[in-house]
Amino acid sequence: MSNLDVDNSVPFAEQFQNIAHWLAIKGWSEAAGGNMSIRLDTPTDISETTFIPLPVSVPYLAGKALMVTGSGTRCRDIATDPTSDIGLYKIGASGEDYCWLAGNQKPTMELPAHCAIHNTLAEHRPEDIAILHTHPANLIALCHLPEFIDGTSISKRILSLQSEARLHLPEGIGFVEHELPGSLVLGLKSAEQVKKHQLVLWQYHGCLATGNSLSHAFDLLEVFDKCAEIFWKLQAAGIDPKGIAEDTIKETLKSFGQLDRYPKQ
Repeated sequence: MSNLDVDNSVPFAEQFQNIAHWLAIKGWSEAAGGNMSIRLDTPTDISETTFIPLPVSVPYLAGKALMVTGSGTRCRDIATDPTSDIGLYKIGASGEDYCWLAGNQKPTMELPAHCAIHNTLAEHRPEDIAILHTHPANLIALCHLPEFIDGTSISKRILSLQSEARLHLPEGIGFVEHELPGSLVLGLKSAEQVKKHQLVLWQYHGCLATGNSLSHAFDLLEVFDKCAEIFWKLQAAGIDPKGIAEDTIKETLKSFGQLDRYPKQ
């Protein structure tokens, strides 16, 4: 089997197509920027090919499969026809290697990073099977302000600008200082962050989102981006926003049974 069948062989292909459409519409995926993946926990009966060593051990992915966007693929093309731009890969029984199964045979250069992050998710938040990395301008721009140098400062300032933002992201935003794009170091640092955060801002680069589907991950990105958009609009109007008081945010979280997820300082 060399091609992916959207309707039968890979049930998640339609998710890739739909989210790629919206990433292209929003301008979050310039050229071949960004990538996506979904973890498949159920075994596949597709014939295996040659296994390739991974630069990182991923024991919690052993025997599982990943659907991953291909290297150099564009969201505007995936939105039209995902079958040639996403590939299906299987992680070996040892968690030390992988093989191609179907579809695109050249995975994103960030495949090792995706594997490291999926391994952490499978261990700590197994319900989250999707990873979405993209380049929203509103979020990248935050990284150029000296006061936004960590996840705590970003979360307190930006997520306090809209009353429901913290309900979607009670743990706040994770943050990784600038690392070489596509590097395993970037993936390993992100894997540490996703133990507590569903969104991780990559300094000067973009944002990583995790969720129980690509749509869910996209939802969380939209919430963060909307808050950043509000921030930049207020800045453009000459207003330095202070945001909603922390006591009010905690009261809201308590009302919705989510206060226990708010970080204790």
